[in-house]
Amino acid sequence: MFSTHSFKKSLGQNFIFDTGFLNSVLDKLEIAPTDTVIEIGTGAGTLTTCIAARAQNVITYEVDKTLTPKLPANVQMIYRDILTVDTFPEDFILVANIPYYITTPIIMKFLKTPTCRRICILIQDDVAKRIVAPTGTKEYGALSATVQAQATARIIKKAPRGLFRPVPNVDSAFVVIEKNGAILPPNFDKVIKDIFSKRRKKMSSIVNFELLAASTIYPDDRPENVTPDQFVKLCQTIARFDGKMKL
Repeated sequence: MFSTHSFKKSLGQNFIFDTGFLNSVLDKLEIAPTDTVIEIGTGAGTLTTCIAARAQNVITYEVDKTLTPKLPANVQMIYRDILTVDTFPEDFILVANIPYYITTPIIMKFLKTPTCRRICILIQDDVAKRIVAPTGTKEYGALSATVQAQATARIIKKAPRGLFRPVPNVDSAFVVIEKNGAILPPNFDKVIKDIFSKRRKKMSSIVNFELLAASTIYPDDRPENVTPDQFVKLCQTIARFDGKMKL
């Protein structure tokens, strides 16, 4: 079936059929038989089948209704855009090989989904590097700070472009985001985006001195030098001053 499948560029379809590679990734995820796993992007069902050999309950979402893979009995396949779904199991792990263009919305959605405890996602290599980038590096930005303020993130395996069919223009990497239960201040997303839109400026040019002092941030620091924890404290401080970064 899949040798004749017409891959849809508009859906970002790039499948991996190498079960040896996929199992080497799943070995690192420590999926228990009792775990519920939600997968995004069923595709040919290759990754789905590998997951189903480890977890008793697998729910997989796919938007392309022309894809009808033969799946194990413990897999429930749902044809629906995951971004429109808002009801999930009590406790689950997310595993996904998703189109690059929805990477950030997916990560943000499941960081905010309380019952999702771990996000395991195959994404574009440069985005993976941004997610795990340490403070003070050129890759560190709004995405890095947002993820690291509420989770521990690590790259567990690189995926060269040649593994995919059709072959994309970039390499990929599997990233594991282990949530720590932190709940970010409601203004976090807005504040972090505003600050990193001015990343070349010093923090004293973006935020009032008093707010920086209360958040233990040096005025001469630039956004990439501010840690995720400092950003959380800054957002809490800003909230106390009616949301104004400049007083």
